[in-house]
Amino acid sequence: MPVQEPLTREELERLWRRERQMTWFHSAAMVVLLLIGVAAYRYGDLAWFRGLFVGVVGVLVVAAGVLQLRERCPRCGARLRTKVLVLLPDKCGACGVALSRPPATGT
Repeated sequence: MPVQEPLTREELERLWRRERQMTWFHSAAMVVLLLIGVAAYRYGDLAWFRGLFVGVVGVLVVAAGVLQLRERCPRCGARLRTKVLVLLPDKCGACGVALSRPPATGT
């Protein structure tokens, strides 16, 4: 596989923005699951609530999967497959272009 030229700053910023959005989505989904779990503990004997609980969990799982599979390499357009649902891979599996990490912020 030939060495690819690095991605432009604009291409990387789009990927970094998408990674931040995925982090926020997964964090919010965990909070929702926690709140629904607490409610299920309290109201778990109600049949309609059990159905609602299963439905919400299903929607969150499907949404996370769809959002994960939507990200594509800016260079070749191949889907970026990751091992961790939130983080981008180190390089594109199809064309091999490096996907650098965002610069560290804070102290």
